[in-house]
Amino acid sequence: MRRRPLLAAVPLVLTLGLAAGCSGSGDATPPKQALETARTTFVDAGTVGFDLKQSALPKGRNGVSAAQGSGVIDKTTPKFQGQVTGVIDGNSAGVEIIAIDTKTWMSFFTKDFNPVDMKDLGAPNPAEFFRTGSGVDQVIAHTTDPVVGERTRSGDTVLQEYTGKLPKADITRLFGLGEGGDTFDVTYAIEPESGELRTVKISGDFYKEAPTTFTLKLKDYGKSVTIDKPAT
Repeated sequence: MRRRPLLAAVPLVLTLGLAAGCSGSGDATPPKQALETARTTFVDAGTVGFDLKQSALPKGRNGVSAAQGSGVIDKTTPKFQGQVTGVIDGNSAGVEIIAIDTKTWMSFFTKDFNPVDMKDLGAPNPAEFFRTGSGVDQVIAHTTDPVVGERTRSGDTVLQEYTGKLPKADITRLFGLGEGGDTFDVTYAIEPESGELRTVKISGDFYKEAPTTFTLKLKDYGKSVTIDKPAT
């Protein structure tokens, strides 16, 4: 007769336990240590999957609204290959981009790739995100005032968040933007066991017209990736 109340309480206990595991910082790794581990883990991976989204592009602006693909992390020859969605003269379009070091090629409504200057598209060279010493790893290294944030979930994975500030110079170097602000808010989501950086969310005045947020998701650390110069 006493078993029913006990069994009925089990779901409540589990729910409270899960909530506690996601909402509090618990025994989180100190911010500077966690960010340095995330930085070195990113660099050492050599390759990574990449998914970038922008929350809003001001009217009348050319630029990238989304990008998805793979990157090769390297100091001298970083690479990217994937789909880039952007707005050019008010028209939204998706193109295939291959970027190797400072050179970029675009495939638009065809299998052929042609050289393109990403500045003409109002977009950064995506390979630069993967150049060690000035890409994502340098953004992590230049984060100021980092503090422990919340624990969140991405599917079955628990992530520890850390928040901080980024200087305008890093935003300008990586995105070619940042004209509207001096500092930017950043939130990192790190998988505690592996130390892998899974999400970077940067918010602020990328444009003079209005603030926006770029969200970068990383996955497939160390997965085999081949990116070659296209035949032109």
